[in-house]
Amino acid sequence: MQLRMLLAVAAMTAVKECTASEERILYGLKPDFRARIAFASSLTCDSGTKTIPVSSVNDDYCDCRDGTDEPGTAACSHTGVQFHCENVGYFSSDVPTSRVNDGLCDCCDGSDEYKSSSTCPNTCATLRAAYDLQEQAEEAIRAAGRNARADVVAASKLKKEEHFRKRTDLEVEKAAADTAVTAARATKAAEEALEVQAQKEAARATRKKVASHLGLLDMSSTQLVDLVRLNVFPVLDLTDKIYVKTDILDILRGIQPSDQSVIEQQEQAYLLTEEAYRNEVTRITDLNADLAKAKEAAKEAAKVPTGDGDEPAPVEIDESKYEPVPLPTKPDRPIVTLFAELTANQATNSRPGWLGFIPLLVMTGMGNFLVCVAVAARQALAAAESKATQVDSELTSLDATLRGSYGPDDVLYSLRDSCVDTTSGQYTYKMCYFGQANQDQTSLGTMQPIELPLTALKFTGGAKCWNGPERSFHVTLVCGDTTALTNVEEPSTCVYSATLTTPIVCGEASSSSPKATHDEL
Repeated sequence: MQLRMLLAVAAMTAVKECTASEERILYGLKPDFRARIAFASSLTCDSGTKTIPVSSVNDDYCDCRDGTDEPGTAACSHTGVQFHCENVGYFSSDVPTSRVNDGLCDCCDGSDEYKSSSTCPNTCATLRAAYDLQEQAEEAIRAAGRNARADVVAASKLKKEEHFRKRTDLEVEKAAADTAVTAARATKAAEEALEVQAQKEAARATRKKVASHLGLLDMSSTQLVDLVRLNVFPVLDLTDKIYVKTDILDILRGIQPSDQSVIEQQEQAYLLTEEAYRNEVTRITDLNADLAKAKEAAKEAAKVPTGDGDEPAPVEIDESKYEPVPLPTKPDRPIVTLFAELTANQATNSRPGWLGFIPLLVMTGMGNFLVCVAVAARQALAAAESKATQVDSELTSLDATLRGSYGPDDVLYSLRDSCVDTTSGQYTYKMCYFGQANQDQTSLGTMQPIELPLTALKFTGGAKCWNGPERSFHVTLVCGDTTALTNVEEPSTCVYSATLTTPIVCGEASSSSPKATHDEL
């Protein structure tokens, strides 16, 4: 009987030791590792170069250089091996083995302190309840964000349809503008041909008058040859402007010393008149100065003392006796009068064979007769070309807009050129979709083409830092029911980052949760 009892006690002790050994082996093992050694008698580690018995796992001695054999103790903490917390009812996690049995509860199920004197309550259920509440609140935000995103997508669709309609209208407008340019060019060419004919006729009519006034008709052949050498005739040709006026007289004096032309005779009379004019101006100017002095003296003399020490009372005088004498009119120089007459008159001329239309000819300077119809034709062509250029520019810009990439469902299309800003510290930060980002007035760059999946917006090529790189701005997109720019930072010199809460990245319910799926739940 005693022998049986002793054998039973020995058997129970052996079972307990075996159970304790098995439990020790399983501490901190990940599910795949646990399944691998469940029915194995040995463990291979160090990339297959070493094999140890399973009983050496978690024996508080580091047998393998890679620490594979000690995930449940701190023996191989120098290797980076980690203790796996099962955390049943919550999310499993891994902690460094240096924290195993250190007296601090790292796992919510307390499994990391299986040999310490600390009592670690199981808080996994409490953490899960708090997580579920937070997840419900976040899912409500994501649901609102998805609804807001649907509105943005609908607005983008309408905006894009509007732009396609506008493009169709611009194509029609461009065709009409090109046709108008072609017609205006033809009209301009026809009217300018008539203008040239009118210029020649006006030149012939005026050239004789100019030659007569300058005495050219009375000159000898030798004198005329001298004028040709002096390039006077090209000036008198009404296809060019006359840029010299009084110098013509000097030319004529040099080649015609004896005989005087009509204009020369008028010039001599002008010189005498002009000298008399200057003398008269001097005389009247002096006279007016004397009258002004006499007027002031008369005013002083007319003051009557009051006798009581006050200022004398003023007495009115006859100011008409001291009125200044007007200056004479300056005589006009004959050569200037001639040119003024030729350039100021408006002439009319009928077009032979022009269906009886009589155009108004306006002479510019001395040489160019401009037919108003031709002027209008040139202006019409310029206006037509300007319109065609404008329409073509609008069409090119719109095509570039329509070809752009705007993310899933073209969600960003309706947000084009809209901006979001925030104040952080002493600066205001502003980012515009498909535009610029700024820190106050300092450029942080231009938005780059978006990349899929749509998780961030990047701005590059900003103002260059002193002795540093060009500024850049990286904006991380986070789902939210409203739009807000937050968490602006400068993690490195002139490299800025921020978070943009926005509905545009709120996807479907199945893919919107930021948490990974955990099978253990």
